[in-house]
Amino acid sequence: MLRVGRRLVHTSGPKTLCYVSQSTDPYTNLAFEDWLLRNTDPQSYVLYLWRNRPTIVIGRNQNPWKECNLDMMQKRDVLLARRTSGGGAVYHDLGNTNYTVLMPRQAFSRDRCALMVAQALQQADIPAYVNARHDVAVGERKVSGSAFRLTSSRAFHHGTMLIDADLARLNGCLRSRHADAIEARGVDSVRSAVANLRDYSWAIDHDAFCTAVRRQFDASFGPVHDMPFDAAANTEMKDRIRTWDWLFAQTPDFVHRLDGYFPWATVSASISAHRGHISAANLATAPEASAPPPHISAVFADIGRVLTGTRYAYVDVAECLAPIRKHGSHAAELCDWILAAFQ
Repeated sequence: MLRVGRRLVHTSGPKTLCYVSQSTDPYTNLAFEDWLLRNTDPQSYVLYLWRNRPTIVIGRNQNPWKECNLDMMQKRDVLLARRTSGGGAVYHDLGNTNYTVLMPRQAFSRDRCALMVAQALQQADIPAYVNARHDVAVGERKVSGSAFRLTSSRAFHHGTMLIDADLARLNGCLRSRHADAIEARGVDSVRSAVANLRDYSWAIDHDAFCTAVRRQFDASFGPVHDMPFDAAANTEMKDRIRTWDWLFAQTPDFVHRLDGYFPWATVSASISAHRGHISAANLATAPEASAPPPHISAVFADIGRVLTGTRYAYVDVAECLAPIRKHGSHAAELCDWILAAFQ
């Protein structure tokens, strides 16, 4: 046993391990990945292969309202998950296989694991390479993006491999209608042209990809020992990362700016959020408005008052604005306009 911080981890046994998930639940799979990071020998090399049901997975410091079309995701039954690592937003489904490689921190480099995966694809007659952004690509299109996490003793690289993913669903769910209106302190995703491996080989599928990567992992790091997947290994983490507090309240501060054009005036709004809750909401008519309704300033103040402290979520905002809607037609129009920004 070896003490790492407050934890004791096993140091005996094989040093090159492979786990293959039997679950398609994103929270189970992400929690198991975290368990591997915290509980495997710091000197070991670990390959973890897994798939999720349709899910958008955002980076640790990203803004889901800016990165995702949350309304479309709900209608299409696509889940939201947040990683503990950085990087951009990615789409997962059963046509996408995820790979995680854990290793000693001193052995880590950003390209090492990506090169291993590219070599595995080359052995399957797919001409893959690692581009300048450390992504695996074929031709001019990305087939796998990557993210990384470092601790004092460990490093991991995880990536998504597009095999036969639903790219139409990917593009729709990763395009927020409000992206240009949100000023965020978090990390924005870098959009890239993507492709499925099936565009280059009809022989490749999830099992073939896993076999190829496992073989190349064995060649790169030594004889591989297959290990059992345990879906219950980290239930506390699984329960935590599926909560609203993790998915939304971990979002860095941001400001959502709106402009509305009404027959009676042009209105601008600035809605600030801190830890997933509205910290301020300010509304004003445009300076050139000739004769805004005399009571509108009071409506602006009421809206700002009821929204402050409210969760940045459609249901919560709708509940807060319900009494304001009764203040007349102008108030109802303003409430509908603001609510549209939360869909």
